[in-house]
Amino acid sequence: MSPPNAAKVAQYKSIISGAKSNLSSEQLDKVAYILAWHGPDDGFATSVIEKLQITECGTFVRPEDGTTHGRVVYEGTVTQDMCNAHDMMHGGCAAFLVDCCTSIALVAMGLATGSPVDLVSQSLTTTYHAGAKLGDKIQIVNITTASGKRAVTARAEIWDVTTKRLAVTGHHVKMVPSKSAFKL
Repeated sequence: MSPPNAAKVAQYKSIISGAKSNLSSEQLDKVAYILAWHGPDDGFATSVIEKLQITECGTFVRPEDGTTHGRVVYEGTVTQDMCNAHDMMHGGCAAFLVDCCTSIALVAMGLATGSPVDLVSQSLTTTYHAGAKLGDKIQIVNITTASGKRAVTARAEIWDVTTKRLAVTGHHVKMVPSKSAFKL
């Protein structure tokens, strides 16, 4: 895949522009650049992720152990392209949101701590608690939970703000990819 063009990066900068953040402007620019790598305009679920707004993107020090963690909050509305035949957010869409949104929390932590940000998924778990219907406002709260030399972990909560119910929780483990032995 080729790097994103300037217009695509600018589009993602607008998604993050109003976010509460303690990251530097350079770090936020890197987050936007990484977001723009999501895929082609007609790629898988691009329309879903581009409709969300990042309202918080930063780090905090966890008091229990003094380690730095990432926290990213997305907000949006359940739209038709996110729904199943019953006009409820599709479980596959929820899993996609857990994947993408926790990844950005891990990026925020990585940029702040100098840890790798080029990671691949090792495990993704989603638990469905309640449905979110077409038109409902959702908030996706993503917090990193652990960081090691090869693997990092984050969790997500997808809240239905309209009904004040927890719709989905997710747990995402990512790892530094192995170096490929393949040579051209």
